[in-house]
Amino acid sequence: MEKDVNVALYGLGTMGMEVAIRLANRFKGLQVSDLNHVAVEHAQSNFSARPITSPEDLKNTDFVVLCLPSPKATQSVLEQIAPALKKEAIIIELSTVNPQDIEASAHYLANYGLEIIDASLMAGVSQMRAGSATLLVGGEDKVIESSKVVLDAIATKQMIFGPRGSGAAAKVINNALAHAVMVVLAEAGAMASASKVSIDKLIELWKDPQMGIQRPLTHRLAERILNEDYGGGMPMDAACKDSHLALSLAQSSGVPLFAIQACHSVYEMAVASGLARDDYAAVAKLWTQWGTPIRNDL
Repeated sequence: MEKDVNVALYGLGTMGMEVAIRLANRFKGLQVSDLNHVAVEHAQSNFSARPITSPEDLKNTDFVVLCLPSPKATQSVLEQIAPALKKEAIIIELSTVNPQDIEASAHYLANYGLEIIDASLMAGVSQMRAGSATLLVGGEDKVIESSKVVLDAIATKQMIFGPRGSGAAAKVINNALAHAVMVVLAEAGAMASASKVSIDKLIELWKDPQMGIQRPLTHRLAERILNEDYGGGMPMDAACKDSHLALSLAQSSGVPLFAIQACHSVYEMAVASGLARDDYAAVAKLWTQWGTPIRNDL
């Protein structure tokens, strides 16, 4: 157990409590705060955490970990504690926020000589409890390195994405993808059920690396789009035709579509933009035309 590193945690919600347990196992005298006094008492009685009664309690704290429900909550906490923290204390933001929220926090903290990194948690409660969580980290290299002892206590698996805010952005983007895919899967499942197609067999098909839903990621994004390789493959007009068939199937089956319908519009735009004979990964070219190209040379 680390005795010479002083750590505080703000936020003892469902996930925050799991973070607290991991921190308390590594750092003696973990300081905690939450608006829920029952949660604070639980942390105090179950793993000897020390309640934070005022910002002055943080005068010797090296790291403040935030696991809060909103950017507004983060800003409120920082305004309370920043004046009381010693210079060069480091804030570790675990909360799900946007890069501009991280920058706003960094700008405010700079007035007090304080640093911040984002270390967004990718985990459910069960993963956190099992020690299989991942942190998506963004910040200055030297600050990340200084924070390693705390990051390692939270999760040993870490992905360093780059400058401050990049870890937060990565989580928001990943969540957006997962949530969008969930809607598409619900629509596809409804179409399958309405058409009397076995969901179990479709799941088996979708899990196949060559034929399933991994293929757009591993082949079309990773191999084609990032290399701007749109020759050969399945032409855009063929993909658009298949998309139209899906809309017809849903209509005839009485299945409402939202995400798949929206995607069809993109394929129609791509064909209208002269991309009919390119591989359908060339939908990415539309974003280039709109001034936001997909590239990896950051």
